[in-house]
Formats: sequence, C-alpha cells, structure tokens
Amino acid sequence: MFHRFHRDGKKASGAGSFSQTEFEKILKFIGLENIITPVQWLEKIKNKSFKKKDVCLTFDDGLKSQYQYALPILKKYNLKAFWFIFSSVFNNDIDRNELYNRLIYKKFKNQKKFQRVFLNELNLNKNVFKSKKYLNFYFENKKLFFYYSDEDIKYRYIRNHFLAKNEFENIMNNLFKLKKKDFVKAVSLWMNIGELKKLNNLGHDIGMHSDTHNLNFKGLSFKEQKNEYSRNYKFIYKITKKKPLSMSHPLGSYNKNTLNILKKMNIVCGFRSTSYPKSKINISNLEFARNDPVYILNTIRKNK
Repeated sequence: MFHRFHRDGKKASGAGSFSQTEFEKILKFIGLENIITPVQWLEKIKNKSFKKKDVCLTFDDGLKSQYQYALPILKKYNLKAFWFIFSSVFNNDIDRNELYNRLIYKKFKNQKKFQRVFLNELNLNKNVFKSKKYLNFYFENKKLFFYYSDEDIKYRYIRNHFLAKNEFENIMNNLFKLKKKDFVKAVSLWMNIGELKKLNNLGHDIGMHSDTHNLNFKGLSFKEQKNEYSRNYKFIYKITKKKPLSMSHPLGSYNKNTLNILKKMNIVCGFRSTSYPKSKINISNLEFARNDPVYILNTIRKNK
C-alpha cells in the first residue's frame, strides 16, 4: 500500500514517503517473482487459486509523485499495479489534508514537532485524551498501526473525530497562512487526466477510492456513500472506457453499507489499509489486507 514518493537525496514529501531507491529495495525484499499483475489478481479471485506468496502492488490517491518516481521503477521491472483514484480532485476540489501533509514536512523538521505545535495551538482540555471515546480510538490505532506515535494518534483523533471538517481546516489554514491561490496551486500534487489515461494504456488497473476521500467514510449515510462511489465509478469509466472492478477503502474506513453498495456495483476486489486481524487477514474479496511499506522498510533495515 503506497502513497507518497520523493526523489533520491531529497526530503520526504510527506508521511510515509519513499525514495526510488527505498521503493526498489521494498520490491526486491517482497520478491519480484511474487508480484502478480492486477489481471492475474482478479483472475485468482475468480478461480480461488491464490498461492501463499502472491502479492500485488497498490497505490492510493492518484498522487503525482507516484507517477514521477514509482512508475519508472515499475517500468524497469515490467510490473503492473492497482492505482486507486478519488475523483473530486480532477474537478479542482482537492483533498486539503494532502496539502497540509506536504506543508508539515516542508516547514517542520518532522511530523512529531508539528503535532506538538498543533495541539498547543488548540489549547485543549487535557481530559479530552482521557475520554472513553479517545481511549477506544487510541488502543484501536495502536493495534492496527503500532508504529504510530502517541502524538500522531492524538492528531488523527482531533482531525477525524473531535473537530468538524471546517473547524479543522480553519485552524490549519491559519497555522500555515494559506490563501486561495495556495489551494489552486495544490492541484499539481495529483496526476492529471492525461497521466491517468497513460497508466490505463500501459496495462495498470485504475480502481475506485471514493469521490472526495472523506476522512470518516463509514460515518456517512448510505445515500452519501452511494453517491460518493457512483460519482467515482462514472469518472473512472469515462477516463478508462472500462467498468472499474477494484477499489480501496479511503483510510480503511468502511462499514456494512459500503460493502453492500460495492457488491451491487459488481466490484470484484476491495482493499483495507491494515493486515489486522492476523487470524483472518483477508476477510472477504472486498476486504483484502495490505501491508504498510513503512513496516516492510523497517524490517529490511533490521535485517541488515
């Protein structure tokens, strides 16, 4: 499960950003011979013929850095992947959280330092982080993403659950002194339609990732979720001239409504953002597990 990339020798472009060299190391650690194409993956779902070592590559959010730095490595080894795209950004309605992520890494030494500044700016009652709701959120995230720091979990809780979307955005806009022109320029963080078409023509699979990439997708009503995926489906079909068969859940957020909607849309394959629980990794064909490459890269470093 890949998101952000950066050029060798340059600073990370955001949380979990990989250089081309790091990406190549991850692919070799997985085993190039184990990486199968989306076509093969979908066929193995149909035939129930997966082998234990079968792995596929997935890229979320349609970020330009994936096209710039990951695609050349895929071409080098003749690898194909799933690319999960949310569609609102192609109508100039960006995911502001991606812009904030980029600015955090540009203006702060690391994410941990930013999170401390952010929490200090809010001047919250410390009891917020003693509440039952927060503690449930904390332990769930520690279980799913053990590499998250305490500051990271606090930030995600405030962003995703404590503050309303407009409240969070107002705080971040003020913190970074953002103006309208900054949001217009931010469109360049994502691929353009021509690049999506090229990916499709190269034999990669373009799949769904909702329309707006809502941070708490499972909190949306059935109708809202259906509209999100309906818009996303139509956009991808228009670009690729193919009915999408695959998807990934934005931020791993989904519920029974989501699964029912996807089944009715004849989506064959869906991916979560974690590999937990270990007892049943691939819960269903719409809930395949994924490994975060941060964990894989840390494993490579430990094995040196």
